[in-house]
Amino acid sequence: MEFFFSPQAVAVIGATPNRAKGGYAIVRNLIRGFKGKIYPINPKYPEIDGIPCYPSIAAVPGPIDMAIVFVPARQVPAAVEQCAAKGIKGVIIESGGFAETGPEGQSLQQALIDTAKKTGIRLWGPNCMGLVDAVNQRAFSFMNPRALEAGLVPGTVSLVVQSGMLSAGFLMDIMSHGIMGISKVCSIGNKIDVNECDLLKFFLKDPDTKVVGFYLESIPEGRRFIELCRRSDKPIVVLKGGKSRMGAEAAKSHTASLAGNSRVVTDTLAQAGVTEAKDFKQMMDLCRTLALVPPPRKKQTGRIAILTFSGGAGIVSADFLEELGLSVAELSEKTKKELEKLYPEWMPVANPVDLWPAMERHGGTEVDVATTALKVALDDPNVDGVFLHAFAGNVRIRFDMERAAEFARAAGKPVFIWLIGVRDDIFGFQTDALAQGIPVFQEVYRAVECMAAAFHQRRPEERIKKIPRGEKVVLAKGL
Repeated sequence: MEFFFSPQAVAVIGATPNRAKGGYAIVRNLIRGFKGKIYPINPKYPEIDGIPCYPSIAAVPGPIDMAIVFVPARQVPAAVEQCAAKGIKGVIIESGGFAETGPEGQSLQQALIDTAKKTGIRLWGPNCMGLVDAVNQRAFSFMNPRALEAGLVPGTVSLVVQSGMLSAGFLMDIMSHGIMGISKVCSIGNKIDVNECDLLKFFLKDPDTKVVGFYLESIPEGRRFIELCRRSDKPIVVLKGGKSRMGAEAAKSHTASLAGNSRVVTDTLAQAGVTEAKDFKQMMDLCRTLALVPPPRKKQTGRIAILTFSGGAGIVSADFLEELGLSVAELSEKTKKELEKLYPEWMPVANPVDLWPAMERHGGTEVDVATTALKVALDDPNVDGVFLHAFAGNVRIRFDMERAAEFARAAGKPVFIWLIGVRDDIFGFQTDALAQGIPVFQEVYRAVECMAAAFHQRRPEERIKKIPRGEKVVLAKGL
């Protein structure tokens, strides 16, 4: 798979100088970040944006290890055959119009499959958006070049998405909200050859990837996929589409996928240690959380200290913790006495810890109540993690993000933040938190969901490397 991710020379079949076309966007995106050789292919033009344009793949003088195809579907089989004849190892087919459209498209798709079997060339797609690599600032995709001008935010989460526009939407959302970074985003479409198993195998060895997230409408190599998940030392999050009858019908017309029984899918993924998501935003939040929060230590069961500026928010948080298998920590007497130093004499200390009376008492002083209380809670042996409630834009509520991150690292315990406040201040707060490795959420329930996923993830030594004999397990041929 290396030639897809780190090619030395890329050809673009269907390149065009027309700025309104995807063939132009692919070339522009390559020019922006790709350091290797670029070969536009189109017999109509001598050059595109100053780069020589060739009439055919055969006319290119040098070797090519990867091609991107973006021409009408009926022209794709011949283009792939020409790539195989040139010795190209892999082709990303970003054209649509194949099995997802009906019998004629199915015939064209079968021709591609036959070529791959005959020649050994690897085919990615068709009907996809390709590949975007934020770490290396490369985009092998027809995404709007203007959308990438602000720059990709590098991170450690890699996504595999069986949808084109959805993968582009994820990238835009990530870049504009400043809540997470990305390693790679792979849109695989109809996945006639390269599929989720090939990419998962690659990402398990990829040093730039710590967590892998999937949106899939089918898992045709179910056994292989589950075995890879079981052997993984990296967290895996899966959002499976097409689990309902109507969803399955929609999947057929989207990427020509056959969906599997929802109960089988859920049970099998759970046995493999996969975290299953139910929604797109939730999938992203689970991925970024697991990238930031390491597996819990043996004695960390999920006892949480809640530090809040609102008694009501503290109560709701406690309800959610219990619902999702965590617990409200019983604070030690030492911790209570340390926190009492911050409070007016009339205020008792309990978990959830309502910090507002302490903030009122120390208003106008140099005392940073929230950060001080965080340090005290993290030092408590009865506490495995802290859930801090914050408000961005209120000058009376202070919080030192850098010191908080230092305290969390020193204690070996995660800090999760629920944030509300003024729009522009929220963006700055989230950006600072991302830089310090602290997950921030704007919904209490989502924060606790991700907290539960972090504490319930398997430690590396607990991961099952293979299915033990006699274990009762469902492993379908295709999910």
